[in-house]
Amino acid sequence: MERFLLTPGQKLFEFEIVRQLGQGGFAAVFEAFDQLLDRKVAIKQLHLKRVHDKKAIQRFIQEARINAALEHPNVISIYGLRVEKDQFYMIMEYLPGGTLQRLLDTQGKLPIEQAVNLTIGICEGLAKFHEKGVIHRDIKPENILLTADGRPKIIDFGIAHVPEAIGGLGITEVGFQPSTLICSSPEQVRGEKLDPRSDVYQIGEVLYYMLAGDHYIDLNKLEGEALTSAGTNKIRSQAKLYHLLERAICEEMPEGLKALWREVGALAGVVEDALSKNKQNRYKDAAEFAAALKTLSINTTPASAETDHHSLTDAKTYNKRGLAHVSTRNYEQAIIDYNQAIELDPQYAEAFNNRSTAHLLMGNYAQAVTDCTRALNYAPDFVAAYVNRGIAYTGLRDYAQARADYAQALKLDPDNVYAYFNRGNTYLWMGNNEEAIGDYNQAIILDPEFVAAYVNRGVAHSESRNYKLALTDFNRAITLNKDYVYAYYNRANLQREFRQYEAAIADYGKVIELNPEHPHAYENRGDSYAAIGDEDRATDDYTRIMSQISTIHPKRLSVAHSMIMPAMPLNFLKRK
Repeated sequence: MERFLLTPGQKLFEFEIVRQLGQGGFAAVFEAFDQLLDRKVAIKQLHLKRVHDKKAIQRFIQEARINAALEHPNVISIYGLRVEKDQFYMIMEYLPGGTLQRLLDTQGKLPIEQAVNLTIGICEGLAKFHEKGVIHRDIKPENILLTADGRPKIIDFGIAHVPEAIGGLGITEVGFQPSTLICSSPEQVRGEKLDPRSDVYQIGEVLYYMLAGDHYIDLNKLEGEALTSAGTNKIRSQAKLYHLLERAICEEMPEGLKALWREVGALAGVVEDALSKNKQNRYKDAAEFAAALKTLSINTTPASAETDHHSLTDAKTYNKRGLAHVSTRNYEQAIIDYNQAIELDPQYAEAFNNRSTAHLLMGNYAQAVTDCTRALNYAPDFVAAYVNRGIAYTGLRDYAQARADYAQALKLDPDNVYAYFNRGNTYLWMGNNEEAIGDYNQAIILDPEFVAAYVNRGVAHSESRNYKLALTDFNRAITLNKDYVYAYYNRANLQREFRQYEAAIADYGKVIELNPEHPHAYENRGDSYAAIGDEDRATDDYTRIMSQISTIHPKRLSVAHSMIMPAMPLNFLKRK
């Protein structure tokens, strides 16, 4: 351990050092007593190994300046900055409550009211900084201290982005996103330019942690998967762990959200919005996040039975416009239009279902479940809502609920091809290949040109080691659609399994032609080239994947997407 200059009992200026409170890679923090003002303080000392690092010194000074310039009750107060014999010290407010991380380690998940109040305090503390363009970039429970009465105070602006216009020293680089990896936003992992929505994501992580009692990523589970996959090779294991972490951060919504919805209701929707992988769907800054939490308990008044005809007509117009936006993949604008339709007609089942479709296409499964459920409250025989909710439950890995919804859809409409196909997908994710094949068979009987059903039946046959049947299905899919990536990719994998490497190389080439960003196609084609001794081309493909880190579950690259069932206009619906 590195020796620090400060030790208990030492005198420094007017302060007497009491004890070390903690340390990181940048600095150490000590409790001290201010003998002139008769009070406790905290002193942050730049590590000795950093005192000749110009950028580290700049960050230390910048942190002190920005905290002093933008004081807030929910941000730690800075009393002064001192330099003594090339040593740098920041004199700060002393907070006796410890860190939020220590509270979570001791108590586990917090009461809902406490978690919400702490989050509002964190948001309000950051809001003033967001107004000035400051982005903290490292919000996590360790960087939230608690006062004696339990109020939160944000600390450690050492890696914050601070605009030069308000005193920043120009030390933030695009593409360089220092932070704790497991607490990073998707933009930080991808090395993109950040804005306040990155902090919103990290606050969402903290709120999730407080409500669930654990971080949304199960690091122990991922480490186990990495070790299982990579064996004893430490470099491969670390690379695999990074890939798994990146996928969890950049692609997968937390598995625990479905339980959170059951436990805290609509508050889980706020968490889900904050943790959206697409920053466009998050709150624009900490102030908007705080406003959402403050207004959460406000209930909208249900429409009366005498809703005027003009409002209903306008609601249908917004609903149609939402459908048009979905057709052009402008899902955010579609949701805005569906919101307008529902505001005008709060019992508009079709608009709820259509909004669920937009959420499904964005991967917001929990919100899709909520919307489908609202649709079914107003239209209990709405087949499309059962099918789409089944897709959403599958996305949340709640397979029992998904199967129940598909069963209800088929009870209402025994020839519903969407219910059979999507239930087949659910069985496939469960590993119940025979049941999946049975449902794909029914979908193909109802629609003999259902390309995705052939592909996914082929996947189920492959997993059951019925390779000839799988190959027949992939060939049939390609006959029906010459540009269907899933069919070529699966057929290539099968041919590689049969050691028909030339044919596999041709199919992987077609996959890359149709989707140049496909990560595993390069890797698998490289393996095929290596198998036939073409090391140069294998190396070329392996080099291509070095710059591509897949964030997609390998099985998702093989299984054709779920098919959302379009809703027929429901003008026949009657008000309750």
